[in-house]
Formats: sequence, C-alpha cells, structure tokens
Amino acid sequence: MTQILVALKRNEQLEEIIPYLEKIAQPGMRVVLLIPYPVTGDFVWLRDHWITTESPREAMLAGRRIMESYSWDVQRGLAEQKVSVDREALSRKRVEVAVEVYTGSLRRVIKEYTATGDVHLIMMGAGSSHAIMRLLRRTVPFIGLFTKSTFHPVLLFCPRHV
Repeated sequence: MTQILVALKRNEQLEEIIPYLEKIAQPGMRVVLLIPYPVTGDFVWLRDHWITTESPREAMLAGRRIMESYSWDVQRGLAEQKVSVDREALSRKRVEVAVEVYTGSLRRVIKEYTATGDVHLIMMGAGSSHAIMRLLRRTVPFIGLFTKSTFHPVLLFCPRHV
C-alpha cells in the first residue's frame, strides 16, 4: 500500500498541512501522521511540573495524576483525539489514516518508515522557513520586485531522492 508520511515537529499545527494533504492523498493510500511525544506540548509540561500545595499528600497525588497523564496510552489517545476530524475528512476520500506517536529523533523515525520502500511521499511543515517566506511576501511587493508570490507552508520529499 502506498503511504504518505506526515511528519510533525513539536508545536507544528496539523491544520496548516491538512488542506494540502487532502489534495495529494488518493483513494487507497495510507497516511501516517507522526506526532511527537508529549502530544500536549511544552507549555502544558511546564505547567504540570509546577506543583503548589500545602501538604505532601496532595503533592504526591498531584504527581501521580501528572505521571498518569503522560503515559503512552493517554498520549496516544490524545493524538487520536487531535486528528479525529481530519481523519474523518480523509476517510471519506477512502484514505486510511494511522496515527503514530514518536519519541526522539524525527529523522530516525522517518528512516525506519522509509526502509520498507512503500513510502511514496514525506510531507512536513515548512517550519521556520515559513516565517521567513511570510516576511518576504510582505516585504518584497512593498519594494516592488514582485507583484504577487505564493508560498505553501508544506514541504514534500520523495524518499527515493532524499
């Protein structure tokens, strides 16, 4: 089965990528959404690790709740929740959607998936280059070099050429 890997980095929004994915994905394809652990993001992690309480018992209970919220199963459930609407939209196109939570290096995870040879495309958010391009899009027409430019916030890679 032909697969498209959608590799998300921390703090990237899937909502920016989905419209492009809907145009690319064809019936019968499989889309694998790679979401970094923890799914909840850095701010929530910091908030969770700042416990203020009057008693050691309350602190231990709060700590236990925090540990449970970071379990692999809970984080996987959060990832599934996060993509549920997008999954429905793609499934109407007869595209299978798999959600994988990963830890460590995104490069390592991509290498593991592409080793099988059935990955057709790798889709990623443009990241910091997206911010640079937005700035250029606003500045360049002002200078008068270009009248209109378009930039898409996704990068596509063909694994055979990476």
